[in-house]
Amino acid sequence: MPNHYSICCLLATFLLSSCVQVEAEETSQQVLSSAADAAAVAADKIRSLTTSGPTRDGSGTWGDLGDLMGLLVRLPFHDAATYNVTDGGSDGCVDLDSPENNGLQEAIDLLEPIRLGTTFGSDADDGDDTASMLSRADVWALAGNVMIEAGGGPTLDYKIGRVDADTCAGQASRHVGSESTSSEEVSRLFVDRLGFTPRQVVALMGAHVLGRATTSNSGYEGKWVKNNDAFTNDYFIDLIHVPWIKQRNEDENFGRRTTWKRFNDDMFFEDEIMLQTDVDLAFQTTGGYFCSRVGGQFSQATSCPNATHAFSSHVRDFALDQEAWFEEFAVAWANLTSMTNQELSCVASGCKTPSMEQRSPTSSATREDRAFVAIACTPLILGLLLK
Repeated sequence: MPNHYSICCLLATFLLSSCVQVEAEETSQQVLSSAADAAAVAADKIRSLTTSGPTRDGSGTWGDLGDLMGLLVRLPFHDAATYNVTDGGSDGCVDLDSPENNGLQEAIDLLEPIRLGTTFGSDADDGDDTASMLSRADVWALAGNVMIEAGGGPTLDYKIGRVDADTCAGQASRHVGSESTSSEEVSRLFVDRLGFTPRQVVALMGAHVLGRATTSNSGYEGKWVKNNDAFTNDYFIDLIHVPWIKQRNEDENFGRRTTWKRFNDDMFFEDEIMLQTDVDLAFQTTGGYFCSRVGGQFSQATSCPNATHAFSSHVRDFALDQEAWFEEFAVAWANLTSMTNQELSCVASGCKTPSMEQRSPTSSATREDRAFVAIACTPLILGLLLK
């Protein structure tokens, strides 16, 4: 039988090793735990924009809730889609001198105070943006996730660890031009350079269901669907089943602008539009076809034929099955917003979009429990030693 002295030595050794282990765990988990809390707080602040954020009646100039959603999805999309292995990608930088990125400054200004609110301790009061636990790119990607999920979209993956770039001049030329009439250009960007499948490309284009185009930013005016604050497959349904009539005009700031206007049964144009790049996902509008109508009932005289390229069948699939679109979109969006050479880390359960409500208790509770045990056992050990 071991004597009291031996038992005391064993207990003392256990408590000492526990303290050392706790200290090591505290050091290794401190940064990740803090970043996880920062991401959850930032996500909740972004969510609050959908219920209490500025609208056309407040300080925002983008329009209504749907327009705000589209704006905050467009920012991470334009950020990430510039990736080309050596630079670009999800790096918290968009070339604001390019017309392709008109209007995004407002999104940046809206999110930057939220990012600066995720700083280390008192540094938040010093205005030190280097103290933020989240990069601009991390917050932009988070904002896109929050808006898509707030609109009823799929639950999305989210990681942090993106590193911001100081400059990205000229990178906006890597986007597909809105007046492009070639599915080959879309394929060169999204399939050849970014590595997406044609099905994933079509899934990503469905994000046009949120927001609108504005004349001041692009020379186009209108939203893609009537309910532009709901993340549904209406974009695909309408593209296939609604008549769209081609219109072309010259904008003094942007040059030629081609839109396909929604046409109703009463022979009147409505407010919704499709851009040339949208229409070309499903229909053949060039190559000797002199047509001015797509979608709806086929007209032998004016309707463009269905396209036969790699994208068109997926438009019809997603029009029939919203869940299939959600599934494909979630994977494609996670890949797009992770276009970086940095190693990214999860900060929430299941690697999903975080929130404070879902935050699990940190290891601090465990540390407090162990400390309590150590304090409670001390009198016992001393009593045994003194016998």
